[in-house]
Amino acid sequence: MHQLALLQAEIKDLRKANEALSKRRNRKKRRLQTGGSLSLQEAQAIIDERDVRAQLKQESRSQGGRRIREETRAHCCGVCGATGHNARTCQLVEESSKEEDFE
Repeated sequence: MHQLALLQAEIKDLRKANEALSKRRNRKKRRLQTGGSLSLQEAQAIIDERDVRAQLKQESRSQGGRRIREETRAHCCGVCGATGHNARTCQLVEESSKEEDFE
């Protein structure tokens, strides 16, 4: 008896949630449909405005903040500073560790 009441309450809650979700989905579609049609001039104005915003955003990015590197630098070792290898494969580290082993 109690299980039946619990199941009915759960079904009721799920139906409410499903209905709210359906309304949300339909509302998005309805808003586009009731907006009406655009004239060619209105559509072109919207496109031009979007292009201007994109251009301004691009220009503001290029003026400040992080810049794109034109040339990549050669990677160098963190121990000796030479190019062509890294700190893990550095000969100086291997030599010093061998000397410590012999002492």
